[in-house]
Amino acid sequence: MAEDYETAFREKFQLASDHVNNGLSAQDLALTPGASHAAVMLRGRLTNVFSLNDDECLKGICSVFRRIKMPATAKRLQKKLRIPNRDNFMIRSPFQLRRAVLASNWRLQPVQFGMPAPSQILAELIRAAGFEGVLYESTKGPCRCLALFPDVLLDGSFVELADPAPAAIQHTRLDCTTADALCGWDDIAKQMRPSA
Repeated sequence: MAEDYETAFREKFQLASDHVNNGLSAQDLALTPGASHAAVMLRGRLTNVFSLNDDECLKGICSVFRRIKMPATAKRLQKKLRIPNRDNFMIRSPFQLRRAVLASNWRLQPVQFGMPAPSQILAELIRAAGFEGVLYESTKGPCRCLALFPDVLLDGSFVELADPAPAAIQHTRLDCTTADALCGWDDIAKQMRPSA
């Protein structure tokens, strides 16, 4: 989710803020993106959101990360591959953490090394700690985005369509009672049940 349409569009289609294609800006391309997409207005209330803009929150995480030493195998591999120290380090500060998590080329490590990106690792740690979502500055647009973890929504927390939905839409509100159905987990559970 994003605070405004431009940020949502840029995030969806991974267009940098200065991106221009054949003389057309992202706003021009929005008229014909080449694929169907929908933008909806949402409203809601969340009880427990982690903010990547809050240095105090990040300092807490970094205090744990500081206790983790670089594995000896990583040091040997770094030397063997001649990777500079500036490119292979353990995260120690909120600045380093934010930079690693909000990297525009976040797919590089997963593709090269078959491992999760720093943003995926941090998101899983935050979700496991019970936060309902992560608020962060968009790397593509001018506003903030919110990544939501539907499986840990607390009672009273919700996100819903702000405008009326078409009649065929069953659920217009995501909360702890509708998360399974909206995320498709009900369908998966049905498929896994043994047949009679």
